[in-house]
Amino acid sequence: MQQRRQRPATDASQAATVALPKDNSNQEQEATSPLDQIDSSSSNNNTNASNSTSSNSNSSSSNNSSSSSCSGGSSDCEKPSETATREFLVSLLECPVCFGYMMPPIMQCSRGHLICSQCRNKLSVCPVCRVPMSNIRNLAMEKVGSKLIFPCKHACYGCRARLSYSDKKSHEEDCEFRPYFCPYPDEKCVWQGALKDVYKHFVSTHQNVITMEGTDIIFLATNVNQVGALDWTMIQSCHGRHFLLSLEKVQLGEGCQQYFAACRMIGTMRDAADFDYLISLEANNRTLKWKSKPRSIRESFVTYTNADFLVLNKSTVELFSEDGNLALNIIIKKANNND
Repeated sequence: MQQRRQRPATDASQAATVALPKDNSNQEQEATSPLDQIDSSSSNNNTNASNSTSSNSNSSSSNNSSSSSCSGGSSDCEKPSETATREFLVSLLECPVCFGYMMPPIMQCSRGHLICSQCRNKLSVCPVCRVPMSNIRNLAMEKVGSKLIFPCKHACYGCRARLSYSDKKSHEEDCEFRPYFCPYPDEKCVWQGALKDVYKHFVSTHQNVITMEGTDIIFLATNVNQVGALDWTMIQSCHGRHFLLSLEKVQLGEGCQQYFAACRMIGTMRDAADFDYLISLEANNRTLKWKSKPRSIRESFVTYTNADFLVLNKSTVELFSEDGNLALNIIIKKANNND
């Protein structure tokens, strides 16, 4: 390829001579003008070079700042990828039968398909490949699961908690977003719903259940000597919460009767632990007192047979009742409050 020939450089004096007009009267003025232009051009070139250098410096500084920001926030840049990886690992621990997340022990078939222990006890063949189900435990996936964070199984009801293996079960048992069954003793009521709607359900559906305001009230159970299984229920409202008071009469055998008195809070077990309640019976110069912590309505009254509550036999009830009516004085106060 032929190189382009460069034009020979012309010095400043030659350029000035060429530019001079024939009029000698203006020679000095016209002669100096091109030189000034050359100096001005040189000055502009220096200024442009300075601006170019400054611009390049700013651009370089901006690039360095951007690079520094990316390197300094490398963990943020990697977060989407890391989150996607964790979500993928969590999805591997979804049981193909119940679609819940598998907790230890995690079982697998001979071909490696995973299944939760609850579903394993109900199946004889693998739900994926249909081979006979084995009792092989996948310890590797259990270790992977111990490093992951899982959503609460009540997320569909609004819970946004993210939990580890160790915390998941206890949280879900007392999750405020879990569906609650109606705590009324009548088994015919099949209502269930959110915790915040339980009291509204009582007021609208079980209108025979009265509500009394105050920390110190009298719960009057009438006709306690009637034959057969009976129950008495009312609601005590205090400290901004609602407490369900229950007295249940159970026929255990021929001539054997027991009365169970308990206080349950319309709330979670964690909330109920913040309160104490005191039941007092007084009659014929005798006093019987019982102090305990309320339970949550999440626990049905049936489970109270093995729980912490007041048990009265028939003779005790007859001793403290008047005209067949038993008056229980109920005091509810916050825990560690001696007032």
